[in-house]
Amino acid sequence: MRLIDGRPAPKPAREAEAIVQSTARMYNELSAQTGEFFGMMRERGLFDLVTKEGKAGGGYCTNFPDFGVPFVFSNFNGTKNDVEVMTHECGHAFQCWSSRNQPLLEYLWPTYEACEIHSMGMEFLTYPWMELYFGGAAERFRRLHMIESVMFLPYGCAVDEFQHFVYAEPDCGPAARKLEWRALERKYLPWVNYGDLEFPASGAFWQVQRHIYNSPFYYIDYVLAETCALQIWKKSREDRKQAVRDYMAICTPGGSQSFLQLVRTGGLRNPFETGVLSGIVTEAEDYVGEFV
Repeated sequence: MRLIDGRPAPKPAREAEAIVQSTARMYNELSAQTGEFFGMMRERGLFDLVTKEGKAGGGYCTNFPDFGVPFVFSNFNGTKNDVEVMTHECGHAFQCWSSRNQPLLEYLWPTYEACEIHSMGMEFLTYPWMELYFGGAAERFRRLHMIESVMFLPYGCAVDEFQHFVYAEPDCGPAARKLEWRALERKYLPWVNYGDLEFPASGAFWQVQRHIYNSPFYYIDYVLAETCALQIWKKSREDRKQAVRDYMAICTPGGSQSFLQLVRTGGLRNPFETGVLSGIVTEAEDYVGEFV
């Protein structure tokens, strides 16, 4: 696969066990809490990582509340996504494990818009350890990850606005939906060019996003969480120890705090505030350098 700069995407070690070993070292060095968490996950075999025949697709984190443990499911395929999925889902898993002593079952997980802060935030907090997975290509991985993270924000907004349209106009028909999606692409994603691919160019690309079918109005939650996760990245560049402490602070409360309460607990700015992204995007632009 070739990415934004036209070069092949960086690849990690292909063996799942090598990724697990690197992740164990990373979490031991990140903090005592994350080291204990990942050691427990390995000891109890709370992963299903490798693609195999007959296995369901995708990646996710779930939990077994009777035992107070999370479980991570993925399908490693030898691409950079293996590392992204590992850090993302382990972010969910670490949060759930940190909330295991909450008094109510519903408090094990935060609300939907809040839970993605932990997963996306973990992707950024683990940047310093990417050499364990990618060696000399680690810096390129970080910059590509940053580009994709920032570019996701307008795409997520397009998906959300499209959902509002289809629910407001349930009988509009396929042609109208395609026209609406193309209009939203021009609004939010003006750089998109499908070349000679007729189907997505017709306005049908929205059908790729299964959340539109399966999880109504959930996608904007990713945008809100990414806005917070990018703040965690910025904070980690200024004061890594404080960024880790603030991250830990938002893991334990689980669902006992609302989204905005968790944002305050983590020392983050409210994503609904005007201008919250301006300084972050400027710093991200400087960070990615020649890739912009």
